[in-house]
Amino acid sequence: MIIKTDKPLADNAFIINAVRKKLDDIHRLKRLHNYYIGKQDILLRTQNDRDKPNNRIVVNYCRSIADILTSYLVGVPVKYYDAPQEILDNLSYNDNDDETQSVVLHMNVFGFGAELFYTDEDSMPRFAAIDPRESIFIIDDTIEEKLIGFIRVYPKIDEKEGYNVTLYTGGNYTQYSLSLSVGELKAVGKAVPHHWGDVPAIMYPNNRELMGAFENVMSLQDALNKLVSDEINDWEAFVDAYLVLTGLQATQQDDIARMKKDRVLLLDGEASAQWLIKQVDNTHIKELKETITNKIRELGNIPNIEDLGSFGSSGVAIKFKLLPTEIQASRQERTVYKGIQRKLELLYNIFRLKNNALGDYTEVKPKFERNFIMLADDKANEKNIDMNLFASGLMSDITFLVKHEGMTPEEAKEELKKVAEMKEKSLESYNPYKNAFAKESINEEDKNE
Repeated sequence: MIIKTDKPLADNAFIINAVRKKLDDIHRLKRLHNYYIGKQDILLRTQNDRDKPNNRIVVNYCRSIADILTSYLVGVPVKYYDAPQEILDNLSYNDNDDETQSVVLHMNVFGFGAELFYTDEDSMPRFAAIDPRESIFIIDDTIEEKLIGFIRVYPKIDEKEGYNVTLYTGGNYTQYSLSLSVGELKAVGKAVPHHWGDVPAIMYPNNRELMGAFENVMSLQDALNKLVSDEINDWEAFVDAYLVLTGLQATQQDDIARMKKDRVLLLDGEASAQWLIKQVDNTHIKELKETITNKIRELGNIPNIEDLGSFGSSGVAIKFKLLPTEIQASRQERTVYKGIQRKLELLYNIFRLKNNALGDYTEVKPKFERNFIMLADDKANEKNIDMNLFASGLMSDITFLVKHEGMTPEEAKEELKKVAEMKEKSLESYNPYKNAFAKESINEEDKNE
């Protein structure tokens, strides 16, 4: 949630109103989370006739959309080139790859992700993905819409309308206790200064409307759930079909019980028996399910890999199918890239307190790689092409190792250094002139004697 203001952030009335607005919006975020985990509206459906089947099936494409888009963008961890070792160590210390994946998943589920920075008991810089349902970002009313504050709010366990509230500004943070029932906000202790040099929070918007990746297909998801559930209901109704007995009006309950036991039905004269079942057009239902499913995939920007059509089964064909996914990933990449730059800026602010020669965060080059499983032939062909480029001097050995061996540039340089040292030792060991020079030296000494 974003709130624009020109009022002082420490004003109690402002904080209380911000929390109230957040709680009004939180119902939507909870519903998005429920659809992601499978708690969807179909589970609340009831039947007027309790004797009728009431299957409630969830075919959870919402989760598939969020998971596929997240994994496609950051399933392969982001690499950080030209970063100082202490920054790389801190990113590793904070499990940065997992945190980034959590942030992107929140973008796809809730419409935005949030990250909060703090220092732990060992005074180490830390950051963590924060639940968007607990996050309020405050911006100023200028054209730049600069972030001037962040509020984290979450309910107290022991109070029905009590909340823990923490306000973060560019220089400090203050903890509060809020009771909405009486509209009372109390500070818990004094403001605590921090050294991040800015508001220690980052917002990752999925789009300007802050909509989740599957929010526009939730009505289609409901329709698909109903269709599949009703299909199962019809099947159960078919299994529990009525047996119509014609010309056997004198049949009693005992007769029916004996028929079920003996599994024999004796008819005479014009008597007849037949099942009364509902006629279902399975072809129409199948087509309707496929139409809804394809529309969900289309609007959710995820591919249907099972149906490659006339493009064949090559990696190029799969890439063509992934075009909508790639377009969405490119948009998200720009957002995550900006967030990563701000993360690096905050970390540099902290580490520069001890090391003025650290450099500038803009020197670090984040590198994204799509989580795309190419077919073995395509991958082998690409490697062969790059080997020819390397042999022709059109590709550096470092680039080749980074691309095909999964090394960082630093690891590639270290590996090439080891190879050079091995070659040098090998030449020294097998130098044909070394022993000859030694023998000549000995012979000259003998002559002199």
